[in-house]
Amino acid sequence: MDNLRWRLYPLLSVIASVFIFYIRTSSKPANTECSLLPYESYWITSNRIVTPKGVISGAVEVKGGNIASVVEGENWPKQGQAHVIDYGEAVVMPGLIDVHAHLDEPGRTEWEGFSSGTEAAAAGGITTLIDMPLNSFPSTVSEETLRLKVEAARNKIYVDVGFWGGLVPENAFNTSILEALLRAGALGLKSFMCPSGINDFPMTNSSHIKEGLYVLSKFKRPLLVHAEIQPDSWSHLELKDGMEDPRSYSTYLKTRPPSWEEAAIRELLTVTNDTRSGGRAEGAHLHIVHLSDATASLDLIKVQSVSFFSLFVFALN
Repeated sequence: MDNLRWRLYPLLSVIASVFIFYIRTSSKPANTECSLLPYESYWITSNRIVTPKGVISGAVEVKGGNIASVVEGENWPKQGQAHVIDYGEAVVMPGLIDVHAHLDEPGRTEWEGFSSGTEAAAAGGITTLIDMPLNSFPSTVSEETLRLKVEAARNKIYVDVGFWGGLVPENAFNTSILEALLRAGALGLKSFMCPSGINDFPMTNSSHIKEGLYVLSKFKRPLLVHAEIQPDSWSHLELKDGMEDPRSYSTYLKTRPPSWEEAAIRELLTVTNDTRSGGRAEGAHLHIVHLSDATASLDLIKVQSVSFFSLFVFALN
């Protein structure tokens, strides 16, 4: 036993020495909040850098986690640069912005969460997320619930994060609640015209949406609408004798017919009359999120948009 012990001691000593040397000599991140690289400043080179003027070959200078300059060609100061990262033919481009994210915190971190969601976004090249007001608990429908979400995000995010507020029957006719929510930082409002599946985020109708647009017109911020109207006579699809597979996409489509979306679009088109010049909600913008019917629904929007531009489509999520 003593013999084994004397053999292990030198080995453990070597391992400890290497570990201590690594800790002492490893570079410390200059700005852990803004950069994944342990340098205060560095250059990125690539033959394919995406700029507002097109794709160029050149170099990007980064200082303190911010882009300091973009230089085309070889006219950047190569001499004396300690940290140069050459990406060759890989594309270097601005970070993407995802305006339709569900980070689900507080309340449902078993679904997602600020830490995991924003870390995944950063890994995929997304540098800004705008979080939807539902799927977290409580839903973000007031100044108080927005502040709860902001506090939940503190020290957990790897990218920039903004927040949508929610338009629901409980706040739609209360101007002070909606204005306080927007003043607290909500970038706009989101509503559902069909059941959302979330108990504290009930669906709205055209009367609620009119009131929301009126308040939003003062702040120049958009209203996002999940546009589906479920008819009163509709009942869940019956799966007869196992002929319909509940896991198949075709079965799902039968439970969400295009007529629901078309009905919602037609109703929203009447609501947007208030956004015309001289209207009660003049200048307000209404956005249809994840439009799915590229025929009837989209044609209705195109016809309306010829007259005035207040109805838009988010082809996201």
